[in-house]
Amino acid sequence: MARTFPEHGELWPVLEQRLLRERIKDIDWLKGLSDSYWPDPGGNVRLVAKAAADQMFDAFLLGAKYGEPSARMVEDEVTAMTREILGAPPGATTTLTGGGTESNFHAVKTARDWARVHRPAAKDPEVLLCWTAHPSFDKAAHICGIRTRRIPERADFRADVAAMAKAVNRDTIMVVGSSPSFSHGVIDDIAGIGAIAEQHGLWGHVDACVGGFLIPFLRKNGRRLPNFDFSTSGVASISADLHKFGFVTPHGISTFTLRDGANVTYQGFDFDDWPYGRYAVKTFAGSRSGQVVGAAWAVLRHLGEDGYRKRAELVTRMADILENGVKAIPGLRPLAPSEAGIFVYTSDQVDIVAVAEGLNARGFPSSWCKKPEAIHILLYPIEEIAPVADYLRALSEVVAEVRATGRKATQRQATYA
Repeated sequence: MARTFPEHGELWPVLEQRLLRERIKDIDWLKGLSDSYWPDPGGNVRLVAKAAADQMFDAFLLGAKYGEPSARMVEDEVTAMTREILGAPPGATTTLTGGGTESNFHAVKTARDWARVHRPAAKDPEVLLCWTAHPSFDKAAHICGIRTRRIPERADFRADVAAMAKAVNRDTIMVVGSSPSFSHGVIDDIAGIGAIAEQHGLWGHVDACVGGFLIPFLRKNGRRLPNFDFSTSGVASISADLHKFGFVTPHGISTFTLRDGANVTYQGFDFDDWPYGRYAVKTFAGSRSGQVVGAAWAVLRHLGEDGYRKRAELVTRMADILENGVKAIPGLRPLAPSEAGIFVYTSDQVDIVAVAEGLNARGFPSSWCKKPEAIHILLYPIEEIAPVADYLRALSEVVAEVRATGRKATQRQATYA
């Protein structure tokens, strides 16, 4: 039987050549505009991130305040910058997590434990959210032993705030809004959802994993977008991913911010019944690498507000080019306005999933939504428009082929994994 684990160690040059042979098979990320987040936000940001990550390669965040003050420094500054960007008040606190799912887990867990004190009448606790909200809330609720209730969205794919308000009952402990929703890229009425939280004494959470590090700079650039941050009443916590529009690579870093830092007692885990002593952590993970935190620190400080505003403008330009290009192709139309980093388009005349399959065959990995069926694009900030023009050219050709042949999709399963 062949073995994978080698009996004798291998030299790095041999391993390096094998990795290079495998990586050359990877699709050019400039062709993957609809499939994954970009590894390079332009300029020398990627080089800065890699250099900082190398400096912090073996940094360790568990107990770092004693042995590795450098790790504590970068963590403290990243969390402080996050609070400034999200408009957090004095006394707020931010936790760095491994991704948006963990950040949303902390929101649900914190709300559950907070409700045990502040909403003791809730015997069967539930999280109230729109059907368009991210499934990480259902995952978190499952782990935390509570339930979710999803309310149908409005015709414009935003949360139906009036319906959510009517759905509140004694067992409701938390209401969630998306800024924007991942599926359709539109921003919920966070002010309305916050008002529900205030009126009924609920935990109000904003999933801004996509838009948290983009919308503030779009607004500074003059875009008229609804507010979502801590200047909005009723918002108790916000999730925002640094590995999305924070432009941090390597991936695997998000933020969870509490308006009132005193509520961190409901977020963490504290245990003292074992031989070594007290085990008290805020995060789901215990040991955490300082490498990606160092990269985040370097990127935030390297770009600064002007750098983020510039990239927000490039994201807007890319959205405009794609929207105009899609409208120019007969049979296609935008599904919803591109408000914050996501562009979704569909068709009433051709099988849009067959179009996605055709793009895949041409080397443009394409994801699509299930309801309604539509192609989903994650925008990115590049100054060169040639890759977008190449995409639109391929799209036009595929649509013409699907129309001429009447081709249907070979399968319709949409998967987020």
